[in-house]
Amino acid sequence: MTIAIIIIIVLLLIVLILNALFLYLQKRNSNALGSDAPAVTRDPGLDEATTAYLKQPREEWTITSNSNKLYGWFVKSKSPSDVTVIVVHGFAVDHKSLDIHAQLFNTLGYNVLQIDNQAAGKSEGKYQGFGYLESIDLEAWINELLKRRPNDEIVLFGASMGAATVMMTAGKKLPDNVKAVIEDSGYTSMEDVVNFHFKQRYKFSGRFVLKMISLVAKVRSGFFYGQADCTKALQNCHLPILFMHGQADEAVPYYMRDELTKYGDFPKETYAKDSGVHIRSYYVDSKNYQAKVADFLKKYL
Repeated sequence: MTIAIIIIIVLLLIVLILNALFLYLQKRNSNALGSDAPAVTRDPGLDEATTAYLKQPREEWTITSNSNKLYGWFVKSKSPSDVTVIVVHGFAVDHKSLDIHAQLFNTLGYNVLQIDNQAAGKSEGKYQGFGYLESIDLEAWINELLKRRPNDEIVLFGASMGAATVMMTAGKKLPDNVKAVIEDSGYTSMEDVVNFHFKQRYKFSGRFVLKMISLVAKVRSGFFYGQADCTKALQNCHLPILFMHGQADEAVPYYMRDELTKYGDFPKETYAKDSGVHIRSYYVDSKNYQAKVADFLKKYL
């Protein structure tokens, strides 16, 4: 009887530890992938342009997805446009983190829909999904956009976890209105990027632990970690993708960009900035970054 009690206690402790690790990885405002983004000096004019963009009229949109009420903000281009860029932010931040990138697309003459992912900003939700849950929500945002603007062409832009979100979404069957994808600083898979941070901090692999936590994640948030895999999604992609990354990125290693380009048979273009840190290439290389984005979209829209 004593042995049985010990076994039960050990199993309960294991479950409690795995649940605590699950919360650490997926709860709202988790810092599992690092804390604040690195500070860099922005190119001249970017702050002023972003301030002007934020003064433009915007519509607040809401949808319900994954049982959560989600919020987005739609800004029309200064001149009428039938192209809308959906901007998807990263881990443990909200839509404001990509205001400067939203400004870029608005400057290029496109409408912009910035969204708060579930468990971020104004949107409901307890758990972040490392791009998997967010890709389900992004499909819902695409459908909402087409209800309101059925003739729009759509571009998906995401940074970091948002980049993973748009890549996972690109592997699904989407409306023909979706024309192109731009990912900035995306990772190959949830397991790869979390294990990268695990090894950086603790000097050994955490893949087995992640497999165990994944069982809790399936029960509590509805997906196994192995499902949050961009390399698998890209094998089903038929949309053109622009892969962008800073070579000095310490949050999502640069080699993942080249790894991502190996998967799938679709038009692929790349951009890199040698001194670019995580999601900051546009800040320090704005002319080249904007030119690459403009050229890519001109080609595929």
